[in-house]
Amino acid sequence: MTEIKNNSELVSLIRKWWKQLTIVGFISLVLSAIFSSPFIITPKYKSFAVLYPANIIPMGTETPTEQMLQVLESDHIRDSIINMYHLAEDYGIDLSKSSAQAALIKEYQGNVTSRKTEYESVVIEVMDTDPTQARDMVNSIIYFFNRKERLLQKDKALELVKILTEQVGKKKVEMDSMEAVLTNIRQNYGILDYSLQTEYATERYLEVISTPGRQSNAKEIEPLLKALKEKGGEFLALNEHLWRIRGSYNDLKEQLEAAQRDVEKNLTYCNVITNPVVADKKAYPIRWLIVAVSVLATLLFSLLVLGVIENNRSAN
Repeated sequence: MTEIKNNSELVSLIRKWWKQLTIVGFISLVLSAIFSSPFIITPKYKSFAVLYPANIIPMGTETPTEQMLQVLESDHIRDSIINMYHLAEDYGIDLSKSSAQAALIKEYQGNVTSRKTEYESVVIEVMDTDPTQARDMVNSIIYFFNRKERLLQKDKALELVKILTEQVGKKKVEMDSMEAVLTNIRQNYGILDYSLQTEYATERYLEVISTPGRQSNAKEIEPLLKALKEKGGEFLALNEHLWRIRGSYNDLKEQLEAAQRDVEKNLTYCNVITNPVVADKKAYPIRWLIVAVSVLATLLFSLLVLGVIENNRSAN
């Protein structure tokens, strides 16, 4: 019953003051239309691009899309865009003031945004009073993103090149040292192939000592047997270890060559799904919304004031 009574009172109030409310609403409509006009509020145009990350090497637990967003929000890209398009002048900010930098960054962040979509793509949006400049700024952001990502990956590849170069150098020294020891054994003891020479010397020795009248020929084989006995085990161990070192050395060289290619390569790090275009219609302000909200708010406020006036009259 209370709700019905309130509605009835509201209808009565509107019927009684409808002329005044109409005049107030009309004035509000005219004023809001004037204040939202291009003469008061400079219109802005929006340009945007939709990107997917590509060729991005993860640097942590972040996804490629999240990493792309982090790079897009970097001060490197922000400052590059601000300087390239002289945005301080466009935004009317006096850089000589103490708080100018903070104001410039705030204005930039209000006009340039990047966000992730539900499809793991990234949308870059730019608002500017010049539709052509808005489009160009989006393209420049994409360019600076690719350059920044290239620098990040190049720095990472250079670090890897430095580490691998040191490891390859150490393996080369170790390999050369072992080669020198093996060469010394070959030259001084005549051991070239432990397995083959051991087999040959054993068969030859057994053949000589088992043949009557040829036992004296065993002395010809004794130097080889002695060399194999003294240095054969060392030669075999060194040779097997050298084989493993060569394998490690070759693997490290392949990794080094791959890292060097990463330093020199020049890739793009995003696929542009939707290219930015020059907008032919302003995106801000939305005049009909401003006018509608202004008129509605004015009428509601007027009804509230009229309700208070009527209540005071009833009380008196």
